[in-house]
Amino acid sequence: MPDTLLVFLIDATTASLRLDRELIPTPPVRVVSDGTYGNMGPRNVRGPRSIRIDMGLTREFRVRERQTLEFRAEAFNVPNLVNLGNPTLVLTSSTFGQILSASDPRIMQLALKFVF
Repeated sequence: MPDTLLVFLIDATTASLRLDRELIPTPPVRVVSDGTYGNMGPRNVRGPRSIRIDMGLTREFRVRERQTLEFRAEAFNVPNLVNLGNPTLVLTSSTFGQILSASDPRIMQLALKFVF
């Protein structure tokens, strides 16, 4: 039996993660003394999934024999999905289990370069 057993539920309306006490069996965990390591493996608590699609488009236009005009359009997070950050995993923190961050929304940028 692992020393730590945590069951989380994700509340999509508030983008928060909470510890579900009803799903924890009794006794919930085996208590270890301070200063000792438990037997729970690394990376056992997973955050929400993340999907990110970036795009870029480039087109060159020849102005004269040795001069070109290059147009570039870039878009980041094209579907504009909310990619939530990982929850706070510090047990002594007052924000334990809460997701407090998200990645950037859709960002678009245009560039024009004249090469001579």
